[in-house]
Amino acid sequence: MDDVLKMNNLEEDRVGEPNSSPSRWEPEQVGRALVRAFVTLDRLPRLRGPREPGGHWPRHAVEWVDQLAQAELEESERRLRERTANRTIIRPSGAEIAQMEAAFDWLRELRNVDSGMALVTSVWALRSARGRSVKALCSENNWAPHTFYRKRSKALNYLAGWLNERRATVF
Repeated sequence: MDDVLKMNNLEEDRVGEPNSSPSRWEPEQVGRALVRAFVTLDRLPRLRGPREPGGHWPRHAVEWVDQLAQAELEESERRLRERTANRTIIRPSGAEIAQMEAAFDWLRELRNVDSGMALVTSVWALRSARGRSVKALCSENNWAPHTFYRKRSKALNYLAGWLNERRATVF
């Protein structure tokens, strides 16, 4: 009996936790979902086609001089090579792909409303997903950062309101 009461109390505590998914879309959640969509897109398998360059030379024996030259490389370059060689990509699940497609549909809807907001939001999400600088993006395109963030904020607010009107499930 005490175990049942403890379980009920734990379930009641979990309802109020910040980790439980809310019932309404917030602009920050929309932004995180868009960034996750581009991360998922990067994890999808590449299309079949020509192989990437490299690995086409025949194997050969490595001589002592070559090994000495390789040992003299900087440690950071060696670590980078090792990370690249040992990189494994975890493929996205079906649910992640479905969420990605839903997020891209949101960008299509936003493009129908205001193409400038859609451009700013999609470029921001792509840059954020790849860990690239938004400040550099603004300077490359001669965009004012204040205007860029204002448009992004307006777009995320619009999308959150649009999703709440449609009663879209929060993920």
